[in-house]
Amino acid sequence: MNEQELRDGLREMMAVSSQPPTMNPTAALDTAKRAHKRRRATWAGAGAGAAVVALTAGTVFALTPSGASLPIDAAAASTGLGPDGTKTSFPDGQTDRTAGKGAHADRANALLATLKAAVPATLIVSDNLTYPDGEGRKVTSAQAQFANNYGPGNAQQAWEYMATVAVTPKSMQHGGHGRVIVEVHTPGGEGYTNPDVCALAPTFWGVSGTCSTRDIQGKTVGVISKTQDPRIDNVAAYRYQDGTVVFVAQSKAPNNDASGKGGLNEGPMSVDQLAQTTLNPAFKVQ
Repeated sequence: MNEQELRDGLREMMAVSSQPPTMNPTAALDTAKRAHKRRRATWAGAGAGAAVVALTAGTVFALTPSGASLPIDAAAASTGLGPDGTKTSFPDGQTDRTAGKGAHADRANALLATLKAAVPATLIVSDNLTYPDGEGRKVTSAQAQFANNYGPGNAQQAWEYMATVAVTPKSMQHGGHGRVIVEVHTPGGEGYTNPDVCALAPTFWGVSGTCSTRDIQGKTVGVISKTQDPRIDNVAAYRYQDGTVVFVAQSKAPNNDASGKGGLNEGPMSVDQLAQTTLNPAFKVQ
């Protein structure tokens, strides 16, 4: 498992919350194994055996199959670790990848507001639904996360922004909830440079499934109509010419619970609506 795959494993563990959840080592290992298996099938990658369980200022920790923790040096291009082995330097004085305040957090919150406005009028956004872990974390939330440095001298920053809304159809206001997610990767993000939208679509959370392209207003969108991942039902992907990548995904459940408890019988939006929403110019974070 290479450094990019370790970072992807961490990103998937962080994806359900604006703050990284407490990680159970066993669950982390299982999640990373599943993510790596999917990624290997999609990208023909190789190697396995370590799972990300923590990322602190300077060290990525992995868990071996025996349960022993191993510190892994992070690549300078993606974490800012200097050649002299000094502490990782995250941008803007951050202590980890997630921006809890400042301009990037503001952009994530603006993305959430845009997503709320973009969902079909047949849906109601629930601002108060929480994850079933008892910690009070709301499903409807936003997150900004530093991805990596790139360009000459690694002087430019690539960022990832995610907004999630819990939704329920107006026709069943007291029924279950589904979930709609927008994830935006700014230019330069490692692993998101392929111009083929059907190569990009499975990189959303490492899902797998058959992808087809749809021509919408002269633009090509990659769509996985049915993923093989229990967390996500459908994914649409679009890449702008400047390298910005936009994903819009949804699930019948309001969280990653594969049992479907508290969920809907079908996705909140049609696949056509999902693909169309991906092209919303307001999702292109500047």
